[in-house]
Amino acid sequence: MEMSIRTERIELFKGADRFANRSHRHGHWYQVTVPVQGTCHFTMENKPYRLHEGQSLIQHPGTEHHFCLDAASSVIVIKIREDALRPENDAGGLPEFADRQRIDTGELSRLFRRWTSELMFGDSFEPLAAQETETQVLHYLRKTLNGSHPVGDGIGGMVRDTHIHQVLEYMHANYAEAVSVDDLASLARQSRFHFIRSFRDCTGVTPYQYLLMLRVDQAKQRLKSSTASVADISCSLGFSCTSQFHRAFLKFAGMTPGEFRRS
Repeated sequence: MEMSIRTERIELFKGADRFANRSHRHGHWYQVTVPVQGTCHFTMENKPYRLHEGQSLIQHPGTEHHFCLDAASSVIVIKIREDALRPENDAGGLPEFADRQRIDTGELSRLFRRWTSELMFGDSFEPLAAQETETQVLHYLRKTLNGSHPVGDGIGGMVRDTHIHQVLEYMHANYAEAVSVDDLASLARQSRFHFIRSFRDCTGVTPYQYLLMLRVDQAKQRLKSSTASVADISCSLGFSCTSQFHRAFLKFAGMTPGEFRRS
């Protein structure tokens, strides 16, 4: 059994129940292979791997590989076009992720269902809808995968523009405060219009989306480590109301804050 959905910059694939493919390589795509149930027998550059649930393997562009599944096993594959992982104006090298990764299969499975549902049943006639889903997938991978990145400290993924990097440092320090586009544009020494465009070129998301991602990531930590109420966490992170917090959390985490805490 298999299903596959492809956009301009990503491909989402799921195979199950003794699925197998032939040896092949992707010239300009990264591939993230994650068994979510059972065992996946993977071969990469003639080296065999026996992958169990959550033991992910990364294939860099040009890497020869193939795999087969045991009965009652399933695997999620995410392919990302290499230029989607760096800004268009970045002339530097591509990121080098560690081959082996550990992935939370519960979180990935929930997100995969949401991504594929949005692409299959959402506003497919609207390009912005597909681009929004692409952005969610890329953000998840940049946050989750381990390896070398052009910018350290986890700030900004692969941003090399020093002014945008300064903006990101400011946002990481002040994400719970009221942040205006004009203030951020001033930090970047750009006009408001040019700043929004260059910020998205560098990060793949708008300044507002990035701010929401920071708040949701911090909310996850507080939901895990404290007994504070959802309303208190929402207020402390700068959300205007609890319903806005719920919408943002559901969008970026794939579940409600209450469901996340219980899981």
